[in-house]
Amino acid sequence: MHDQIMEEPEPPAEAEGRNPASWRGFLRDQALRNALQKRATGVPTYSVPEAAALLSISQEYLYRLIQTGGFPAVRMRLRSSQGRYVVPAKAVESLLGDAFSAGSCLELDEWTKRWQANIAGGAA
Repeated sequence: MHDQIMEEPEPPAEAEGRNPASWRGFLRDQALRNALQKRATGVPTYSVPEAAALLSISQEYLYRLIQTGGFPAVRMRLRSSQGRYVVPAKAVESLLGDAFSAGSCLELDEWTKRWQANIAGGAA
């Protein structure tokens, strides 16, 4: 249990008038704060907005990657209900760590092929 109580940040005044850009920025900042707090406390999953904020990509793009098998996630749903995706923190950390270790630009497509081969028990 945490001794600290995190206060919910107030949306910017421009967001109150439903300025879309201001509101999106506020939500993205909030997702990043949540993701960093989860990372610091060892929570093993991120929401799609949180993972997208950590990867500095749009959540729409991350949804597309997940839906096409380009990035690992767990689809949480019952039968045919809509549900939601949960992104393993290890996937985000592995991608970023591998990019750092490569010392150059890492292509997501190649990383995904290696990730899929590893879970299938093969080699890339």
